[in-house]
Formats: sequence, C-alpha cells, structure tokens
Amino acid sequence: MPASFGHTNAVIKGRAFPPLQSRFVQAKLRVDAETAKLVDEAGAVLTSCPRVDVIIEQRIGRAPRRVTLPDGTLFESEDHDEIEDVFGVTAGSFIHRMERLHPRMIGFVVVAVFSVWMIWRYGLDIMAGVALALTPPQVIDAVDAGTLQTVDLIFAEPTASTSSEQKAAQAIFETLLATLDPDVRADHDFNLEFRAMPGMGPNALALPGGTVIMTDELMRLFPSPDVQAGVLAHEIGHVVEQHGMRQLYRSIGIAVFVALLAGDTVPIVEEMLLEGNVLLSLSFSRKAENEADSFGVELAAQAGYDPAGLIPFFEWIEHEIGDTASSWLSTHPSSTERMQRLEELITSQ
Repeated sequence: MPASFGHTNAVIKGRAFPPLQSRFVQAKLRVDAETAKLVDEAGAVLTSCPRVDVIIEQRIGRAPRRVTLPDGTLFESEDHDEIEDVFGVTAGSFIHRMERLHPRMIGFVVVAVFSVWMIWRYGLDIMAGVALALTPPQVIDAVDAGTLQTVDLIFAEPTASTSSEQKAAQAIFETLLATLDPDVRADHDFNLEFRAMPGMGPNALALPGGTVIMTDELMRLFPSPDVQAGVLAHEIGHVVEQHGMRQLYRSIGIAVFVALLAGDTVPIVEEMLLEGNVLLSLSFSRKAENEADSFGVELAAQAGYDPAGLIPFFEWIEHEIGDTASSWLSTHPSSTERMQRLEELITSQ
C-alpha cells in the first residue's frame, strides 16, 4: 500500500534483494523529505526513487517488513518502529498493535470469558425456552419415536411382565394422569410402555412427548402401588416441566456455539433431533431432578398415594447400586440427598 509519511532524514537497516534475484546484500534505506535511496554497506547507491513511490507492505506478526521500490528491488527490515516513524502507521501495524498483550487485551479477554459464562449460565436456558415455544408438536413426537426406537434397538427387550402387572401399573398411571389439570394433560400425548432392560435395574424413563418407559425389574422388585406411583409421578413431572426438550436444546446450543467457533456449521440441529441416542445420553440437571421430585410428591399425594413409599425405594437403590448408577434415580442428586428432600417435601405438605 502507498506510504503515509511521518518523520524524514532517517536510516533504516536491513537487506536488499535486487530485481528477480534471491540473493541479498546488507543495505540501508536512507529517506529524506523527497527521496528514498538504497545503499550498500560501502555507501554505493543500489537504487533510488521519489519517496512517494515507495510501497510499504502490511505488517505480519514478527516477520520482516517488506518495502518495494519502483524498479522491483525488495528491501526487508526488522526495524518496524523506524519504518513506522518514517512512513507512518499502516492498517496492518494498527492490527498488530491491537493484538499485542496490553491491559486492554486483558480486559477484552475478561469480558469474553464473562460473556461466555453468561451465555452458558443464563443464555442457553433463555434460548432453550424460546426454541421450545417455537417447536411444533410433530417434532416432539418425532423425538419420542426416534428415542423409543433407539431404546428398542440398543437397550430393551420385549417385556416379560405379566398381564396383571401391566394392568396394575397402567391403572396407577391413569390415576395420576386423571389428577393432572386437563389443560396440562391435553398438551402431552401420555403413554406407558413396558420393556425388559437387562442390566439397568428398576428404572423408568420419560420421553419429551409424554411416553414413559417402565422396566420389568421395577414392577418385579417394587410391586407396591405407592412406589410405582412415586416413580411414575416423577417421570410425569419431567414431561410436564419439559425437562427433556430443554436439556436437548441446551446441548444443541452448546454444540452450535462450539461449531461456530471452530468454523464447522454442519446441520447439527437436524442430526441431534433425529438421533434418539442423543437424548438418552443427556442427564437432567440437579434443578430438574428436584423439580420432578417436588412435582411427583405433590401429584402422588393428590392422587391418593403415599409419596413416602419412594423412601424405601431409594434406600434399596443406595444399598444395591450406590449413588453412581446410570439411571434417572442417580443422575445428579445422590439417593441420600433425595431421601432427605422427599422427607422435607412430605412434611411441608
């Protein structure tokens, strides 16, 4: 780019490359108010030109600064400060100065880190809420169908529970649903599915659209209606509070944010929504689990069941599996914490 002039009568040390040659000689660029003269170490003039015709290239990091003269001679120098004193600050020099470590750069980094934290802490939840409000029911139904298909392909086997066990669990489920506000119930397509899931223990899983999967082992080990009602009410709470889709959209938001930073904008949203195993890999947050516990205790009590029935259930889980098992009953809060919270919720009713 053409130079914008600064000081005059200066000498810049460097090396000169004659036109069309890779060989260089040590040289100095002498600049006054009118001319720029390139001389070798002996003082012999290699080339000269009007100062206005000198072309100063952009500064690139710590690389030598390139100065081109009209006859094609290339002059290189590491004396960036002297070049800028003589020819003025170019756009590249300004960018280089902005990129150097400086108190304002530290401030920028602090602001950037704080902004990322704010997006993670608050922005993702806000964006998830907006996305959820704009999500048509057909998409949520597709998520349920895809996730259930993944469960059947990877985790589940056809149920081995008896007809009487299924009827008893279905009756509990229907009683809980009948207790819900009619408008709330109408917003979801509730359905109870039964599956055998070897190795997963007594378990239940709620899908965003309203499908609840109940394992054979849960019915076999805990035939008590109070226990089953507590488990199913908890899962209904996840559906009503829309925890599944909120967590899915949070994960999508994180993935999209990282992809944008990395420069990879593949169709992440479509892939994550259509692959049911993505939803299965997400754990609810401590807040979501506590909300589902509170909802479940209240719903079970309103439906006529004893919510305290879940306490011996958690005692069994803690004794047999521990607090690190990968299931809905040990994702974030420990079994001990949840038992204490259940007691507090029951006492407060």
